Amino acid sequence: MAAWLWMAALLCGTHAAVLPPPWADVKRNPCAALPRGWLMLYWPKDGKCYTIYKKGYPCPDTQELSPGRWGGRTVAECKCPPGTAQLPHTNTCHKLFERGPCRPGEYFAPVEESFNKRGERQGMCVIPQQCADETLIYWPADGKCYYRLTQGPCYPGAILDVGADGLANCTCTPSSPNFWSADSSCYPHYTRGPCEKGQLFLPGSKCGCEPNLPHYHNETASCYELDSIGPCPRGHLFSIAEVAPHGSRAECICKTFHARAFDGVCYRLYTRGPCAQDEMISRGGRCIKVPCARGRLYVPERRRCYRPGTAEPCPVGEVVAFDFEARPAIDGLSHNGVCACGSGACSRREVDGCSMRRGTAPYNGTCHILNTQGPCPEHSWLVRDSTNNIRCKCKPGSAPPDCVEDTSLVLTS
Repeated sequence: MAAWLWMAALLCGTHAAVLPPPWADVKRNPCAALPRGWLMLYWPKDGKCYTIYKKGYPCPDTQELSPGRWGGRTVAECKCPPGTAQLPHTNTCHKLFERGPCRPGEYFAPVEESFNKRGERQGMCVIPQQCADETLIYWPADGKCYYRLTQGPCYPGAILDVGADGLANCTCTPSSPNFWSADSSCYPHYTRGPCEKGQLFLPGSKCGCEPNLPHYHNETASCYELDSIGPCPRGHLFSIAEVAPHGSRAECICKTFHARAFDGVCYRLYTRGPCAQDEMISRGGRCIKVPCARGRLYVPERRRCYRPGTAEPCPVGEVVAFDFEARPAIDGLSHNGVCACGSGACSRREVDGCSMRRGTAPYNGTCHILNTQGPCPEHSWLVRDSTNNIRCKCKPGSAPPDCVEDTSLVLTS
């Protein structure tokens, strides 16, 4: 990353002082003596200099020339560009979070760079996680589920749907029922979309507002998106409070973890809101005195104050932390303390399903690809043995003392 920032600063004419990268030193890189040589790396196989971070020759078509370290020298290496990765024992790069080299219904997921001591960006084929029901689609890039035919994680003008590869895709075609011909974009139904304020994008690719819709607001005679601020005061959402048999109506209700104060506005709990200097909003919208001394956080479940970073009263592996969902610029300072991952708890959660992925297994608390060097010493690789243990063993054709087998840390998956 530092290399990219350095190059961008020079190419864009930035005048800030930027230290040159190691390969700009002629002692480490013979190409540095040439005009604009700081943009080149020496390729020993033909004795020529090639532009750094350029895809293709002398690298394979999908890889780019990158600086690496060998002892104290800078060497040229072929690596996958950011956003792509390669399968073990191959040199073809594929885009991450797409089908790539995988079977139908699988996507190409990144693995940690620690899997390979050469720093290769490696990937593996993964089956998407199941969402709660068929109205939701799993989006691999952030590991979340989104509703079909909504914008979801897509860019404006596209909607989320299942593609021909069986994976979630951001798409928009003229044949889509969500297509708006005026700007050749797609919008979810019952959102504002390309319409004027107070109208919704309705089936049939039209803008309108119908009184029988739950989105209808009587006081303004207009329609608004559900779960948006709509016509409501600050801190509220225009949402359906309860489902009625003869038709539900949206109302202005407080956001989650907010309370309505005496001024009619909803404020995030345990922030100051409209209260006095040493007070905060509590349940019911009451102003109460801040119970904690400076440097302490209030944990509502225990009704006590704790120092950030302490283990009590959190589950094993978690510690008391600041409420990062609070937005200081909007909500003000939050006194709320939450339990967050610590001591590797998050890492453990991430590898819970590792043994379910094809060709991978957990080892020493991290998910690794089998039959690669991974965390093993040189000339050794990670395998599943006959007793279903995951361990480092000598690669075929290697034997001690050239390789080291794992005899002490044998962990089951």
